[in-house]
Amino acid sequence: MKNPIGQSHKKLTQKLMGLEETGPTALGPAVLSSIALASEGAPGSQVIICTDGLANIGLGAFDEAKTDEQIAKIDEFYERAGELAKSKGLTINVVSIIGDECNLESLSKLAELTGGEVERVDPVSLTKCFANSLSAPIIASNVVTKIKLHKGLQFRNEVDANLSEDKTIMIRDLGNVTAETEITFEYTLKNIKDIVAMEDIDLTEMKAFPFQTQITYKGLDGNKCVRVITELLKISNDREELEKDANFGLLG
Repeated sequence: MKNPIGQSHKKLTQKLMGLEETGPTALGPAVLSSIALASEGAPGSQVIICTDGLANIGLGAFDEAKTDEQIAKIDEFYERAGELAKSKGLTINVVSIIGDECNLESLSKLAELTGGEVERVDPVSLTKCFANSLSAPIIASNVVTKIKLHKGLQFRNEVDANLSEDKTIMIRDLGNVTAETEITFEYTLKNIKDIVAMEDIDLTEMKAFPFQTQITYKGLDGNKCVRVITELLKISNDREELEKDANFGLLG
């Protein structure tokens, strides 16, 4: 793990080609082993889980799970594995072969927690899929965003989000991110009665609303960093004017 692939690929290829499958799919142990190996490399490393079958032996096996409690324990195993990978600055991508059952619902937790992707592909497209997964390198890990609204506004449609009591602050734990990572959120005015009760707010005098995002993250060099982005957006009561500049693709 300390050598670049140019120096180690021959030994890795020999080791891989020397393996023989025996039938059972020990997916859980493979996931943990991969996380342990990849964590010895540089921050921003990736694990790609490529499977054509259901985990049916060892930790995280689905075969013997019959009750809701047993299934919940399996889900917890993959969630804890994902949390471990995220803490090590790793991204996990899951590739499932079309036509085979592998319980993507549980495995997808690994990708969700680490900023990875889940794909179902035809076997002939595997090479392209691997290339796509590796084409977007990780630029930061342990990324947490705190978004702050003006107290006259509030977030909406954020079911599982970590919101403050007055719904003006939202915290999102993103894990690992690439240059293509995006997040979106929706907001709206608070109830007019509540706004009127705020003595220091006069909507008739307001010309703009402030927004701020505070991003804490760990760089690939191991340094912990903070970035603060502040915007002041003008207010308008002219709907037609606003719709001229609206990004309807994003709204959709």
